[in-house]
Amino acid sequence: MRDEIDAYRQPKPRFDPTINYGHILTAISFIVAGAGAYYGMRAELQNVDQRVARIESTLQQLANVVVLTARQDEKLNAIERRVDRIEQSSNTRHP
Repeated sequence: MRDEIDAYRQPKPRFDPTINYGHILTAISFIVAGAGAYYGMRAELQNVDQRVARIESTLQQLANVVVLTARQDEKLNAIERRVDRIEQSSNTRHP
């Protein structure tokens, strides 16, 4: 009975300290993949930074246009008030 139990037991895993070409190739592959990912992300981040800078520039231009439009609206409102006053004063003079 004891022999049957020993037959089903798996042996303990053992550490093999040898290094072969497969281990070296795997390590080099990890290093190359890590370097490739790093430089790829770096290039992508530079691209995103440039795009954000262009968007910020466009937003600044749009803000300037909005300010100019608001100033023109105020000027038009002032002109309309003047015209209304002139019309009212001319209506009161010529009944």
